[in-house]
Amino acid sequence: LVVTGCTADPEIADQLPDQGAAPTHVEEITFPETAVGEMSEWVVEEINGVRAINKQDWYSKVSPELTEQIPVDSLVGTLNSQLRPNLPYIASDYEEPESDYGVTRLTPDLTSQPVDLHIQLDETGLISALWYEEVESDADTIEDTTGAPEGEEKTAPGLGQ
Repeated sequence: LVVTGCTADPEIADQLPDQGAAPTHVEEITFPETAVGEMSEWVVEEINGVRAINKQDWYSKVSPELTEQIPVDSLVGTLNSQLRPNLPYIASDYEEPESDYGVTRLTPDLTSQPVDLHIQLDETGLISALWYEEVESDADTIEDTTGAPEGEEKTAPGLGQ
């Protein structure tokens, strides 16, 4: 019996900014066993993968309607260039406001802002919408001086707004 291990080829694998150490200041959630929960988990695993996201894996997951709006190449390129530099993420919160729509809070290490990843599925279970936005901290909020009721704050513009 021979047991061998495998490691990622350093010339192909991404250089992880913190040697791949997961954040320890939050607990990881378990995704629900729903179509959008399982798809959200798959997307998070793709983002956190050892290698850059492969567009070939996405063609069978994305609806034709979404690919008309944004080609799979562009979608995957955006995830690779804008989310992966802060990995690894911990899925620290998950909500399903609708049966075909889920929001996952992705928490990186303490040096980066958390991100809310939004995923909506069509009636066939394919991704029909996918976007993300930085979660604003108290430091990113400003007091609204335009006459909003007292106690309410107006948030400063963030990613995707």
